[in-house]
Amino acid sequence: MILTSTRVWLAAAVLLFTTPLLAQKTAPAPIVYGGVTAADFTPLPQADSTQAPAEYLCDYGTSKIEGGRGQFQVIFERTTRLRIHRKAGYRYATVRVPLYMRDGKIERLVRLRGMTYNLQDGRLVKTKLNPDALFREELDKNHLQYTFTMPEVREGSIVEFSYVINSDFIFNLQDWQFEHRIPVRWSEYRAFLPQFYTYKTITRGYLPFVVNESLTVPYATTYTSESVGMIQGTEQHLMALAQQLRWAMKDVPAFHDEPFMTTPTDYLRSVHFELAGVNFDGTYRDLTGQWQGIWERLSTDDEFGAAMTKPTPALQAQAQVLRQRFPSDSLARAAAVLALVQRSVVYNDEQRIYASQPLRRTVERRLGNSADINLLLVQTLRAAGLPATPLLLSTRDHGQVQMDVPVISQFNYVAAHLKLPGRPDVLLDATEPQLPLGMLPERCLNGEGRLADASGRWVPLKATGRYIDYRTARLQLSPNGELTGTVKLEYGGYAAVAARRQIRQTSAASYLGQLSRRWQDWQPTKPELLPDSLPKPLSVELHLQHTPANAEAALLYLPLLNLPDALPYDFKTENRIYPVNFGMAREHVTVVTLTLPKGYIVQEIPAKLTMEIPGGTGRYVYQVTQPTPGSVELTARLQLNRAEYSSQEYGALRELNRRIIAKQNEPLVLKRVP
Repeated sequence: MILTSTRVWLAAAVLLFTTPLLAQKTAPAPIVYGGVTAADFTPLPQADSTQAPAEYLCDYGTSKIEGGRGQFQVIFERTTRLRIHRKAGYRYATVRVPLYMRDGKIERLVRLRGMTYNLQDGRLVKTKLNPDALFREELDKNHLQYTFTMPEVREGSIVEFSYVINSDFIFNLQDWQFEHRIPVRWSEYRAFLPQFYTYKTITRGYLPFVVNESLTVPYATTYTSESVGMIQGTEQHLMALAQQLRWAMKDVPAFHDEPFMTTPTDYLRSVHFELAGVNFDGTYRDLTGQWQGIWERLSTDDEFGAAMTKPTPALQAQAQVLRQRFPSDSLARAAAVLALVQRSVVYNDEQRIYASQPLRRTVERRLGNSADINLLLVQTLRAAGLPATPLLLSTRDHGQVQMDVPVISQFNYVAAHLKLPGRPDVLLDATEPQLPLGMLPERCLNGEGRLADASGRWVPLKATGRYIDYRTARLQLSPNGELTGTVKLEYGGYAAVAARRQIRQTSAASYLGQLSRRWQDWQPTKPELLPDSLPKPLSVELHLQHTPANAEAALLYLPLLNLPDALPYDFKTENRIYPVNFGMAREHVTVVTLTLPKGYIVQEIPAKLTMEIPGGTGRYVYQVTQPTPGSVELTARLQLNRAEYSSQEYGALRELNRRIIAKQNEPLVLKRVP
C-alpha cells in the first residue's frame, strides 16, 4: 500500500519571525546515545522478539535542513540501539551506510560513534568502535557505501551507534524504514522542513503507526551567501517556521516473506520524499519532474529512442516480407514479427530500460537484455507497418510504481505495446521464446506501465491468461488391490510458460526426472513429453503403479484425489496483513477415472461439496459419481478468479484451502465381495 501527500505552506511571506502562539511543543527524543546501563540487561520476558536472533531496541532518525555556504544542506542523524540474542544475530552488528554522489559532490559521513556493551560478572563493560575502521565501496556512478562492524559482539550484547550524514543534495531527503527482518521495539523518524521547501511524502506498507503527526515548530539557521569576486559573502540569520513531520512505530514484529508476494519493499513500512517546490520570495516554483520531460529525454537517448532509428537490415527485411504476407491481418502480422524476434535473440536475464549495445549488434550476437530485445521488437514491428511503442514498467521484484512521482529510476524493464483498431491494448514481450502474443511474462504483471511516447498513457499490466493445471488419471484396480494406469498432466496459460521455461533452461530429461521424483510414491515409469506446439497446453504422460496400504483387507480405502501437487497452496499463517498476489487468475482441475475388477463394489462415496469465497471470487467443486457398476469418476475443480486477494479476504481463502485439503484426503471405500 502506497500513500502520497504533499504539504504546501500557504503563507506568502517567508523568513518570518516566529511567535509563541504559532509554535507547538516537540516531543523529547526517544533515545540518548550512551544511555545504556546494567539494568538494560535484565532478562526479558519470553516473547517473539527474544526468539529472534537480534532486535532493535530503538532506531531513531532525524532530517533537518540547515543553511550553509551558498546553499542549504540536509543534515541526517541516526541513533540506533540493538540487542544481540544469538550468534545468528551477529550480522546485525555490521552496519552499511549508503551515500549519494553526483557531479563531483559526495554526501559526507561524520560524527560516527559506536559502543558495544557486555555484562561481565555484574559489571558493565564498554568497547568503543574505532571510527576510522570503515570499509568504502563504490556501488555505481551515483552511490557509494561505508561499512563498519561493532567490536566485541557476543550473545546478549547491546550495541549502539550514531552517525550524521551531511548532504548538499536538498532533493535527497533521507528515506526511513521502520520494519526489518528482526523485531523493532521502537522506530521513529522526524523531518524538520522549513516553510520555503515543500516535499512530497510517500509512505509504503501496511502496519499502523502509533504516531503520525505534523507540528509547526520554530526554525532558525544561518546562511552565508557565496562570494562574488572581491565581495565576501554575507551571513544571514534566518528565523521562520518549519513543519516537523513525525512517524513512529512500536513493537513491530519481524518481517517474514509469505507466499505470493511481490518484493518486500512493497510491504515494509517506510517513508520517502521528493522535493516538490520552493518559495523564497512569495512565489512558489514547482520543481517536480514531469513525465513529458522524461519522454523527451528518452526519445533522443542513444540507448533508447535513438537506438531504434539505426537500422538492423536482417530483421527489417524479414519484417517487410511479413507485411506483404499479412497485408490486412495486423494481429497475425504482429504474432509473426514476435515469433521472428523470439527466435532471433536470447534473453540474458538482465532487466534493463536502456539498450546495452546497438540493436544491430544484438542481432549479430543473438543475445541481449530486456531493453535490447524489446526495443528491437518495437523497431521490427514498426518496420512491418505496425504502430508499436516501448512500454516502461517495473517488475514484481523491483516494486510498485508511484504514478504521481515522475522518476525514471522507478522503471527497470521495457516491453512493447500495440494499439490496433477495434482492439484493446496488445502487450508483447520477446524475451520468452514461446510466449504468445498478448501475454507478458509473470515478472511484468505489476500494477501499470507507461507508454514511452508523447501521450505518456498508463497501461494496466494485467494477465490476459490464467495459470491452468489440468490432470487426468485413468487407473485400473487389480483383483489383489494394486492400482495401475496413466496420468496426463496438462499445463496451460502461465503454467505452460513456466514449464517451458524450466525445460528450456535445463533439459526435457531433467524436467521429466524432477516430475517423476514428485510422483515417486506412485512408482512412475515411461515419462513422456508429448509433442508441444503453441497455443496448445504443454502435456506430460506418466505410467503409474501403486499399492495402497492394506491392499488385501476386506475394505479398501483409496484417497484418489490426494495426488502430488494437487493443491499448490499452503496458507499456514493464521492471519495475514498483506494481500495475496497471485499475479493472475488460477484454475486447477483433477479428474480420476477408476475401473474396478470383478469382486469389488463401492461401499462408500465421499459426499459432493461446493464452496465459494464470498463475492464469488473463488470456487471449489468436488464430486464423485459411479457411471457404471464397474467404474468410478472423481472430479475436483478449484478456480481462483482474481489475481489479488486482500488481507481481509485471506481468512476465507485459507478456510477454503483447509477444507479442500480435508476433502481430498477423504477416501473412496471399496469392499471385496465373493
